[in-house]
Amino acid sequence: MKAIPSIFCILFVLMATLLVCGCTSNAPLDVPSQEPVKDQVVEPITSSAKTLLVYCGAGMKEPMEEIAKVYEEKEGTKIEYTYGGSAQLLSQIELYKKGDVYMPGALSYIKSAMDKGYVDKTEDIVYHVLAIAVPKGNPANITGIQDLVRPGVRVAIGEPSGPAVGAASKKMLEKNNLWNETEKNIVVKSGTVNELLVYVAMNQADAALIWMELANPESMELVEIPKEIGKVDVVPIGTLTFSENKEEAEKFVTFVASDEGKEIYKKHHFEIYPLAKYGDA
Repeated sequence: MKAIPSIFCILFVLMATLLVCGCTSNAPLDVPSQEPVKDQVVEPITSSAKTLLVYCGAGMKEPMEEIAKVYEEKEGTKIEYTYGGSAQLLSQIELYKKGDVYMPGALSYIKSAMDKGYVDKTEDIVYHVLAIAVPKGNPANITGIQDLVRPGVRVAIGEPSGPAVGAASKKMLEKNNLWNETEKNIVVKSGTVNELLVYVAMNQADAALIWMELANPESMELVEIPKEIGKVDVVPIGTLTFSENKEEAEKFVTFVASDEGKEIYKKHHFEIYPLAKYGDA
């Protein structure tokens, strides 16, 4: 019977040894520090980190992206864009009453915004010139707007109540008494001019009314429309009256309208305002 207490003694010694070893381990304890980390660098948020929200027509995306990059490098101001059809953007402005700059694809939209008290200072930048885009090889043999009414021709246009290119297309066809017949051939009405380029490039339309300067010669051909029967729009830009950074918004608008800003547009094949042959369109 004396063997049992001896076993308990041995077990007690072993457990005590393990506890001592555990307490004297070199492993660090996971205890929260009570002192701040003095050498940690945290970048402060300051007023110099400015951002402007610009509502911009989809047709100006490429030059405006480049302008944003140049402007941010120069001024330290980040430009964030919301792209879409001009009418859609105006509806967003009216709904949210937030943002700094509005750049639609035609003067009529910015005039409407001014009438509603949403825009004050404006500048005219470039022209949008309506033309017909056709797939490579021009399979439907489109030579002018009169061919858009031929039976079987698949026509793509912008939604007349949406993007500037849609409104311009309908006005031009109505002016030439071709709207009713052309409408029978319309296979798609898009929300932006960029979508029209895709339909042509993928041969899903025989002809699309687009802005001439946006045509990609690698995936499509262009049929110009004579000025006398065509449609040209002036592209404006303006500051929003409810901008929370009005001074910076006006500064950005001035930069877009400057020689440097317009030179970027020229590089992207836009015709620069003003030109005698187009005037105020």
